Amino acid sequence: MKNVFIKRQIYKNLQKHLDKKEISLLIGPRQSGKTTLLKRLKNNLDKQGEVSLYFNLDIVSDRQVIKEQTEFIAYLRNKIGDKKAYIFIDEVQRLANPGLFLKGIYDLELPYKLIVSGSSALEIKSKISEPLTGRKKVFYLTTLSFDEFVNFKKPDLLTLKPAKKAFYQQYLLLLNEYLRFGGYPKVVLQKSQQEKIETLEEIYSSYLEKDIKGCFKVQNESSFLTVVGLLAGQIGNLLNKNLLAAHSASSRATIDNFLLYLEKSFVIKIIKPFSRNPKKELTKTPKVYFCDLGLRNLAIRNFVDFTKRQDKGKLFENAVLIKLKKETKIPDKINHWRTKTKAEVDFVISRGLATIPIEVKSKNLKKPLYSKSFRSFIKKYSPKKAIVVNLGFKKEGKIASTTVLTKPFFEKILD
Repeated sequence: MKNVFIKRQIYKNLQKHLDKKEISLLIGPRQSGKTTLLKRLKNNLDKQGEVSLYFNLDIVSDRQVIKEQTEFIAYLRNKIGDKKAYIFIDEVQRLANPGLFLKGIYDLELPYKLIVSGSSALEIKSKISEPLTGRKKVFYLTTLSFDEFVNFKKPDLLTLKPAKKAFYQQYLLLLNEYLRFGGYPKVVLQKSQQEKIETLEEIYSSYLEKDIKGCFKVQNESSFLTVVGLLAGQIGNLLNKNLLAAHSASSRATIDNFLLYLEKSFVIKIIKPFSRNPKKELTKTPKVYFCDLGLRNLAIRNFVDFTKRQDKGKLFENAVLIKLKKETKIPDKINHWRTKTKAEVDFVISRGLATIPIEVKSKNLKKPLYSKSFRSFIKKYSPKKAIVVNLGFKKEGKIASTTVLTKPFFEKILD
């Protein structure tokens, strides 16, 4: 299992950026595969005869080498000299002032290309990104997307025609596994259900120790775990902070901090409402989804098959959100829409002034199906395009002047 490499879509982009002077900054949750990618890049460079060094700041001895900037530069010059070299630094947020540390090395214009990774977006923004303005390119690595998951588990599936029965059967089996156990690489590589659950528990325990206790200094672990469990049980619902505070015996300020920590450490994604009419539409109440479904299911201790679940609608909706996050780019925005009379659309993609409403159906439709709320949004905003995501049905239709695409989950949602 140690020698298995799961192909990631971001890898080629990272590889191409090795020739650029800018610092390559790889950001993502713990255990998402950052270390594997960095080591893969290093190994390929070594095979090409290039000079490279790798440091993991989760390791005390490596941290000692990089502790002081002046000493580290002297170390590199002694080790490498003035030759071109690639310097990999994993978990760079472990440094006291990583942004200033890297900026100082970069500004010396040494012949060293820096490739660094980090796991905490909160620390990375304040300690790394701002000092490195104009000196870095950021790459985001999430847990496996469904496409990456399928390409690894069943690469020949893509050679089958979607209309074939064999395709749909295999696709549903893979989707069921993905919706239950998520996309952490180490989890995907496990064979049995018990091994997958145990691995998820290890990942979550590591997250609690290194991020929640270590980086964010959260003292009340019990309240934090209660909030995570409550959020996991309410994916896709409107966020009620007062309820979270009451059930976890926490203040509203503490709940705000918990939500910030969870989002900035890539556990949850908060989706704000879309509104251009504050009198009739919600403007402040967000929804919360999880960035990995395995971690979400662990929090509620539910690994039942997708088809047998009471929460399968919200689970599939969360999977669509994860897919949309992969397909959107800056400055695209993902929101939800809800009126004060409770009409709602699952997701609204904003691209400049253009909007794309997206409705999610957790079944294989037999014909186009549009809800009253979906029609209401289209009537109000007249988007050029609207999308219904379902398990397998594909069709193009019209509502007034809006083209409505019914798309299967296994295809790309956004153009």
